[in-house]
Amino acid sequence: MPIKLSWTDFPEPYDDNSLLQKTQFDPPLITDSHLFIEGDNYPVLKKMADEFSGKINLIYIDPPYNTGNDFTYNDDFASGEDRHSAWLSFMQRRLVAARPLLADTGCIFIAIDQSELYTLKLLCDQIFGEENFVNDFMWLHGKGKKDTWSRTLQQHTLCYARDKRKLHAFREVEATGWATKNVDDDPRGNWFSGSISFTETRSNPNHKNYYSIVSPSGKVWTRQWQTDEAHMKELIADNRIFWGSAPAYDKVPRVKIFNEDTTEVIPRNIIDCTDSTRAAQHHLDNLLGEKGAFDNPKPVNLIKHLIAITRQPKDALIMDFFAGSGTTFEAVCELNQQENASRRCILVQKDENGISDLCKKRCLKVAELYKINIEIHRLK
Repeated sequence: MPIKLSWTDFPEPYDDNSLLQKTQFDPPLITDSHLFIEGDNYPVLKKMADEFSGKINLIYIDPPYNTGNDFTYNDDFASGEDRHSAWLSFMQRRLVAARPLLADTGCIFIAIDQSELYTLKLLCDQIFGEENFVNDFMWLHGKGKKDTWSRTLQQHTLCYARDKRKLHAFREVEATGWATKNVDDDPRGNWFSGSISFTETRSNPNHKNYYSIVSPSGKVWTRQWQTDEAHMKELIADNRIFWGSAPAYDKVPRVKIFNEDTTEVIPRNIIDCTDSTRAAQHHLDNLLGEKGAFDNPKPVNLIKHLIAITRQPKDALIMDFFAGSGTTFEAVCELNQQENASRRCILVQKDENGISDLCKKRCLKVAELYKINIEIHRLK
């Protein structure tokens, strides 16, 4: 039986009954550009419900961790036994408002540390459905945070689908570099072989990729392949299929993978291929021309990695309603340039402690760097 959470409904400085009437954007929102919206994310999410319902492909957020000393928000919500309830109430409102914005094929990533990891997981199970939990993608962020008993090396990123049955399978591109043999003296160099078919017993005769191929010795292989027939013919013509040694050529056909080839693999939930917190801090300091303006920013290539593995459309609409220093916007712009893509980004950041001005400054610098436009809006 699912565990039910309860939280105290701590009031915020507005009520839902008059929220839509009071909330206006200045200027009115447009939908064909990158957007930066300055304002509290809860009324923004509520106001966006009609225009953006079911249109957001991916949400990434890095909310306050309820540690009492986070820079972006005054997040020491309460003391004593009410502390977790207050934080849950704060997050529950926003996640409930965000869920309808997701496309049926969309997903959300939520960064969190261990202080509220388990309560957040239970909360998300209720809002998005336990069956829509994808994974906890744990980022190894440097030397870690230590205490007397241990050193914590990871930060957590919970991922949920709007509807996991409709979510594309996640993949990441991996470059090979470990081939040490070249058994057929291929002039392209060392290679290793990879599976490209199912066994006869596991093959589905009704599958579109069920067909026959013939080895150089005339042996016929009929089974379900992991690529379509047209691509298989290209691989055979390019000597990319290994049939076994001559003259028999009687081994199960396998694909030849050379060093520096790239392949799609199922992504690991341990992320150790991105920059550290310290490197991200140096990057932001250099970009803004000031030191230590924002504590512990996320690396650009971490957000790029999360966006890329989802295989959302190249024109995806991506949202970050705890925009912080604006890392998500820079990640989207950089990924668009690398892939000649047209993803759009919506950022929301509250005008608090100067963080909104800092985020706008970064966004404008990034927009100038990539020669793109970003519209600035304010919530009245």
